Amino acid sequence: MGIEIRKVSTKGERKRFIRFAWTIYRNDPELDRYWVPPVVSDYMKTLDTDHYPLYEHADLAMFTAWKDGRMAGTIAAVQNRRHNEVHDDKVGFWGFFECVNDQEVADALFDAAASWLRERGLDTMRGPVSPSMNDQCGMLVRGYDSPPVFLMLYNPPYYNTLATNYGHATGQELLAWYIDQDRIDIERLRRIAGFVQKREGLSIRTIRMKEFDREVAIIRDIYNRAWEKNWGFVPMTDREFSYLATSMKAIAKEHFIYFVEDSEGRPIGFSLTLPDMNAALKHVNGNPFTPWGLFRLWWYGRNISAYRTITMGVLPEYRNKGIDSMLNAHIADYGGRYGLYSSEMSWVLKSNQAMSKLAKVIGGIPYKEYVIYEKPI
Repeated sequence: MGIEIRKVSTKGERKRFIRFAWTIYRNDPELDRYWVPPVVSDYMKTLDTDHYPLYEHADLAMFTAWKDGRMAGTIAAVQNRRHNEVHDDKVGFWGFFECVNDQEVADALFDAAASWLRERGLDTMRGPVSPSMNDQCGMLVRGYDSPPVFLMLYNPPYYNTLATNYGHATGQELLAWYIDQDRIDIERLRRIAGFVQKREGLSIRTIRMKEFDREVAIIRDIYNRAWEKNWGFVPMTDREFSYLATSMKAIAKEHFIYFVEDSEGRPIGFSLTLPDMNAALKHVNGNPFTPWGLFRLWWYGRNISAYRTITMGVLPEYRNKGIDSMLNAHIADYGGRYGLYSSEMSWVLKSNQAMSKLAKVIGGIPYKEYVIYEKPI
């Protein structure tokens, strides 16, 4: 029997699309040991073109592959018109790729995504990007022996073989840096931060949760200006950023979101660090909002002591002045006093030497590596 590709159309089909991942990971003890099931309700929203703000300027198609009467894989294709306008290219994206270890099935999925993108006038496919560069992206190629942290992906090693055998080449390499609290020379960091702060006439503060919407607007402005020259970056719309901020508000910790201000009180930089909720989500099987799921989420989330620094942003005119040292010093200082034993700085472009140097200064180790693939279509 051949391979059948079906396009996902209904809400029920979308849920089955998401739930297919359990087939891959639950049936392999080594994968299941580290895999963290996605929150089904979150993925349902992310893949809902009537709900998720991305689709105000993007189009989505989802496909499932069937072999011998059974679902054997999934893939999504995305045309992000805002990306094409910003970068003046014809790149389309693929993501949410899950597949049995069968090259024929993988080829059929990639063909379906490529065909859909090509029909829209695009000439390159890039992925995994699920569903945008501001969401989850990158295929794990090194670091399979530990769980992914919050909002990072995990996949079987053979996925990379399936991708490269299809003809995908490396577009960008991404690093995740592991920061062990015991390796941080906190006294040195404090000295550097103090010197920078005094030299530049700066101050640093935590987020004001009572003024959450105003603070989010500040972060959005700095983020979009600080990252505008980065590879693949697309400025987030107000609605996209507000949606993302609202979804994270419940887990945000005041002392891990910092702002740096100039002598006139103008914000010029920020850092966003969140608890590694995967430590708790690992135990709720993708359904944290049932009574039992809520209990387990609370139980395993009581003493989370690992965090992920998701992003930092400094206005262009203040780059290369050591502002990041101030932010890292405060994160590490507070974490060391209140039970933080480790954090992950991710993701960082492997080609970004400045960020890699910063990670090394605070004792970071590049322990996971991801690839974003590209292929002409």
